Amino acid sequence: MENVNGDADSIAAAPDDSQGPNRLLKPVRNRDDWPRAMPDAETFRRVCVLDTETTGLDADRHRVIEICAAAVQVSNDGRIIGIESIGSGTEDPGAPLAEEIIALTGLTDDDIAGTSINREKLTQFISNCDSVVAFNAGFDRPFVEKLLRGLPLMNWGCAMADVPWRSLNFQPGPQNYLLMQAGRFNANAHRARDDVLSLVELLDHVCTDGESVMAKVLSAIDSSAWRFEATAAPYHFRDDLKDRRYRWAPGMRHKIWHKHVRQADFRSEYRWYKKTVGTRPSVVPLPATERFRATHTWAPKRLNARTPSWLR
Repeated sequence: MENVNGDADSIAAAPDDSQGPNRLLKPVRNRDDWPRAMPDAETFRRVCVLDTETTGLDADRHRVIEICAAAVQVSNDGRIIGIESIGSGTEDPGAPLAEEIIALTGLTDDDIAGTSINREKLTQFISNCDSVVAFNAGFDRPFVEKLLRGLPLMNWGCAMADVPWRSLNFQPGPQNYLLMQAGRFNANAHRARDDVLSLVELLDHVCTDGESVMAKVLSAIDSSAWRFEATAAPYHFRDDLKDRRYRWAPGMRHKIWHKHVRQADFRSEYRWYKKTVGTRPSVVPLPATERFRATHTWAPKRLNARTPSWLR
């Protein structure tokens, strides 16, 4: 996919690394610092790493103004071998940008005036990958699927939610805060291309347990997950559910509190729900193709929650 934006070459040089116990930050690598492919004899997974810049936070009301996608090759042990291709583009939303969006992204009305994203080309680019990873997939996926109506259902992973950052000695937070804890920095945050290169760097970071961040995201994609739906919870439990990080799904035929529950947390979440609410939650299998979608895109299927044999 042709890149229509410039490279992030203006990043400051890394400091000297001989200053004792201080944490030293190296700059995010430029696209040209990554190999373009691995040897033909090697096996790999092709993952699309993407980021969007938008006119606001609500995919129903706001629009994508910039998107960047990179096809990266990932080895069997979760290391990023190379960036096959990276491309980005902008789109005129048809209305002036809000001042806070200009300040956040660095984009101006003149930058995007008259531009448009090639939807067919971008759809093909993403669909040629095995899966998609964004830092905050719950934000990016609804915008991407609204922009690319022909994009097939794909496996999505989230670097923010699928990685147990705290147990890996990180303080959870925004992408560039985590990036600095991993020893890198990017001086040009919030443009889509710069954020994708930062995310690629973060995904390739090897954690204290010897696994890369990418390996952990791909493991989450491959693992089972469920959506717990509080279909029978009385109204007065709303604060308990909110404190437990259940989210309200507005605008659906059956408005519900719901939560994405991963395999490692199923047992404790199920027991908490029964003890607190006094009933069983509705448990809906959540394959990676359905995770992080806008709530109005998934059907409110109901499965009677049965205690799995491994939970008894």
